[in-house]
Amino acid sequence: MATPSHARAVKSLNKSPGLHGRRFVFKTFSQRIEEIEIDVYSSLNKIKSVPSEGSTFLRDCLIEFRELNTAEDFISFYEEMMPFVQTLPLVILHKETIFSQLISRLQMKARLSVEAILRLIAALCRDLPDDFVSFLPRIVDSLVSLLKSGADREPDIIEQIFVAWSYILMYLQKSLLENNRLVDVLKLTVKLRYYPKEYVQEFMAATTSLLLRNASEGQLRKGIARVMLEVVKKPLPVKKYGASALLYFVMRGTMSMPYSRPDRVLQQLTSKRIFSIGDECDQGKFLHQDLV
Repeated sequence: MATPSHARAVKSLNKSPGLHGRRFVFKTFSQRIEEIEIDVYSSLNKIKSVPSEGSTFLRDCLIEFRELNTAEDFISFYEEMMPFVQTLPLVILHKETIFSQLISRLQMKARLSVEAILRLIAALCRDLPDDFVSFLPRIVDSLVSLLKSGADREPDIIEQIFVAWSYILMYLQKSLLENNRLVDVLKLTVKLRYYPKEYVQEFMAATTSLLLRNASEGQLRKGIARVMLEVVKKPLPVKKYGASALLYFVMRGTMSMPYSRPDRVLQQLTSKRIFSIGDECDQGKFLHQDLV
C-alpha cells in the first residue's frame, strides 16, 4: 500500500534527462521550493461563484474532498461535521465548533488531511466573510505552529498553506479594505511575515501583497508606514528581508495579474511622511534606503 513517504518520493523525482542519460533523479529541496507557484487567480475559472442549490461552500468542499481523501482522520472529521454544514444558518450557528475542529487538525501527524483542511477553512471563509475576520489571529497561530512542527521542510505542504491563505485574503479583501482593516492584518500576521525562513517570507509577501495593491491611498500609506516602522524599531536581517519582499511583491503583482501602478507605491515610499519614520533612529534613513 502506498504511504506518505512513497508519495513524497515520487513528487521529488526530476524526470528530465540527467547526467549520463539518467532520467529519474531526485530534486533538491531548493528545486522543489522554486517550482512552487502561488497564483489562485489563474485558476478562478474552476471555482464556483455560488454554492450548490440549498448548500454551502463548506458542504460542497467537504463532499469534494471526501471523494479525494481516504485518510482515516479526514473521514472521521467528515462524519462529525456533515450534520453542521447542510445550510448556511447551521454553519453560522455552529461556526465556532466547525472552526475549532478545523484548526485542531492542522498537524503534521495528519499530513494526508492538511490540504483538505486548509481548503475547508478557505471555504468556510466564503460562507462567513464578515464573521471570519475574527478567526484570522488563530489561523495565523495555527499556520506558524504547523510550519514549526516540520511543514517548513515540506514543499507540498508549504504550497498548500499559501494557496489556502491566498484564497482567504482574496475572499476577505472587500470586507477588510472597506472596514479599514489593512493595518490590523499586518499586525496579526507578523509571525508569518517574519518567519525565520526566507522562502516562507517570500510566499507570505506574495500572497499578502494583494491587500496593499487594492487598498485606498490612505490605507496604502498607513500599511507601508506600518511595515517600515516594524523594521526601524527592530532592524533585524529577518525583518529587512520580509519587509523588502512585501514591498517588492506589492509593486510587481502576480504572474497572471501584474500590477499596473507600481509608481503609486514608489510615491508613498519616497514621501516625507515615510522618510520621517526613521528620523528618531540613527539607522532609520539607511534602513529606508535598504528597503527601497
